[in-house]
Amino acid sequence: MKRWVRFVVGLVSILLLLSLVGHKLRQNSPSRQVQKELTRLQQLGEPVKISDLLPPVPINRDGTLLYRYAIAQLELTEKKFPRPVLDSVYEFISRKTTVAFNPANVQKVLQETEPALQTLRKALNYPHMRMTDWSVENPMAIAFPHFSKFREFARLLVAEGKWRKQQGDVDGAVESHLTALKLVRRMGDEPSGVIGFLVQGAIFTTSIHGLQQILSDVDASPQSYRAILAEILAWDIDRDFVKAIQSERVFTIIACDWMKRKASRKLLNKVTNTSGYTPFQLNLAIWLKSKNAMIAHNELKSLNYYEAVLNLVREGEPYDWKKLNQLEEQWQREVSRPAKGLNLGGVHLIWDENVVAKLLVPSFTQTFLKAANFHALQRLTQVAIALRLYRRENGRYPETLQELVPQYLPSVPLDPFDGKPLRYERLRNGFKIWSIGQDFKDNGGVEGRPAWVTGDVVWETVK
Repeated sequence: MKRWVRFVVGLVSILLLLSLVGHKLRQNSPSRQVQKELTRLQQLGEPVKISDLLPPVPINRDGTLLYRYAIAQLELTEKKFPRPVLDSVYEFISRKTTVAFNPANVQKVLQETEPALQTLRKALNYPHMRMTDWSVENPMAIAFPHFSKFREFARLLVAEGKWRKQQGDVDGAVESHLTALKLVRRMGDEPSGVIGFLVQGAIFTTSIHGLQQILSDVDASPQSYRAILAEILAWDIDRDFVKAIQSERVFTIIACDWMKRKASRKLLNKVTNTSGYTPFQLNLAIWLKSKNAMIAHNELKSLNYYEAVLNLVREGEPYDWKKLNQLEEQWQREVSRPAKGLNLGGVHLIWDENVVAKLLVPSFTQTFLKAANFHALQRLTQVAIALRLYRRENGRYPETLQELVPQYLPSVPLDPFDGKPLRYERLRNGFKIWSIGQDFKDNGGVEGRPAWVTGDVVWETVK
């Protein structure tokens, strides 16, 4: 009897121990840790679902239908012209024209696209847009076809502005650029990840470069200066940068959820093969590990990475470039390192547990550099307009930017790359202001070739 009792007690103890170990393992499993992290994010008010990124929009404040109509008008108009005629617009607004073009073609294009541009102007009076189809089952199939059209609108508006200047309408030229800058700000209403933020920045850059050409040798009215200044400063770059990263995080969450529920191992092996290896690459980790556990492992790494990146953006610029480099190096070392493989002729075998994170999570170094460039252009434009307003009242440009404070500027803006005041040089008939740019070297106000990679970010006028 005693032996039987001891056996039962021993068996129960073993079962309890195994149950306890199993419970501990479940608690510490990647899937459980992902759920804990998502709960924590929700408690902090961070978006974890598409619906969190897309609050309801009152119909009387939604310009989506007008934006779509403007795009339809633009597409119909573009079909009327051969490509070389449309390309003449790009050459017309280029800061350094390399291909000869016929100005009459530019005029034709602007005349034909005027109805689309007027529809766009009406759409911009509405604060919201919902241009993306979020109903697709596979989140990796979400597309943003309107981006290319928005960039086209920006180029047309810059061309319209340059044409207006040539007709002697400087304030009208400024208004065209003001419209393009409004489009930048409106785009921030809808989540679209890093790609959307970079398209915003590309339109902003195109608009500012066009504005530089307009104001390089002529003056606008004080009213135009104040209007363009208000619109430029209204774009909260870091706010939209944060929203872009939050969007990427949500895309990763819903993509991982879709993979767990819908993706077979065969499909997972296919969509995560970004190496381009042919004829066939087989990731053994996908086939030999628990599919859901492996996806959760990738999702957890991604969530931790997004958290660190968001913290860097929220600290503001100048961004902590050293910390960013360390973060990216750690990601490369732990996740993005090349997978070890074995080539067996027609089959390439690898073992890579991090393929989902590699597929879904972008590198952010270039995005941070672009964001700093956008800040630089924003501040250079702010200073350039303050200098023009100063000259109107004083008959000359100041010797230093400090003379603009506090009447024209609250303070001298800092260079987003190194945190020092923007550089300034008074010229015989104009001025030059610059940021050191992403090579982090002061080149004396000389732009590099190619621009943005080397050299400074410069605003220069001859008047």
